[in-house]
Amino acid sequence: MVRQKTQIRKIENLAARQVTFSKRRRGLFKKAQELSTLCDIDVALIVFSATGKLFHYPSSSMNQVLERHRLQSENVGELQQPSREMQVIVCSFASPSQLPVTVAAKN
Repeated sequence: MVRQKTQIRKIENLAARQVTFSKRRRGLFKKAQELSTLCDIDVALIVFSATGKLFHYPSSSMNQVLERHRLQSENVGELQQPSREMQVIVCSFASPSQLPVTVAAKN
């Protein structure tokens, strides 16, 4: 038996909406923790409820992760060479005719 696809829309019943928010928030935080553990990455998750209450999950220091985000955001406008790791990923997924000349030359 196949499960029916649930239509995503606002839950009108306030009590049901709060229960759904609480359950999904816990699930989201659990997934963030799993992603952090499995992939050895920093995760910072910030959620505000409809009433304005703050919920957060940092895999390490929230301040450190937010500072890294701030620095990355400031550098978005700058042209940066992709890292060697990123070049290897691009090379493994793209055909040579689709690669930029600078990446193709390094193979």
